[in-house]
Amino acid sequence: MSKIHRIASAALVLGLLLTACSSEGEGAGGNANRPTRTPKPTTISPEELAKRSAESEGYSMKALAVKDPAPAAAGFVVPEGTRLVAVQVELEVTTAEEKMAVESMYANIADSADVTYDGQAGSVADELVTGEIGKGEKATGWIGFTVPTDAKLKSITYRIGLISTIALTAELPK
Repeated sequence: MSKIHRIASAALVLGLLLTACSSEGEGAGGNANRPTRTPKPTTISPEELAKRSAESEGYSMKALAVKDPAPAAAGFVVPEGTRLVAVQVELEVTTAEEKMAVESMYANIADSADVTYDGQAGSVADELVTGEIGKGEKATGWIGFTVPTDAKLKSITYRIGLISTIALTAELPK
């Protein structure tokens, strides 16, 4: 196992532990008193999809749909003053020989002021499954983000690995 894979694995374990800890204690629990609104996924044409994708160094990402607000997964509590947004992505290793780590925490979403918010593991149903994909393989799933209630979101970025110079950025479907 390479040093980068050991660091990424350690970061993943730490992230999972932090996520587990943040869902316990005072204030944790259901959202029984929270008003609900049925999210409507945004669908886009093939032409628009081309604008919502990014490719670099043999890796690609497509932003397929957005749920805003998104329903929280069981046990995930959306902090007061924020909303949960989910972006459905498709990650692919097109020509790269190195595998791609698939992890929600490698993603962030940017608002119109270029403030970024990190992906929240365990926040939404049908979440992007953590793992690795190799050349010719794809991974599709939802990544959840907690953002301020009034944030105007514009793009999603996915970093290839924890410590990487490769970042894929795509506009969000409107």
